[in-house]
Amino acid sequence: MTTAEVISLFGVSTVVITAVIAGLLWIVKAQVTAMQRDLKPNGGTSIKDQLNRIERDVSDVRTKLDGHIVWHLDK
Repeated sequence: MTTAEVISLFGVSTVVITAVIAGLLWIVKAQVTAMQRDLKPNGGTSIKDQLNRIERDVSDVRTKLDGHIVWHLDK
């Protein structure tokens, strides 16, 4: 291989590697943006809204269970 061929091969390799890395970064950024959108409350369909409902339901069940246990202890 001549020097020109080595330089050309290096240049092409650099371009290909840069394109692959840029593509991967774009995919990661798109995924992060989608996850951030899903973690903000939006009125019912986001993960944040679902977790808030679950937390509220668990708190209600805990309150009822505590009351039920007290009722049994008072008998």
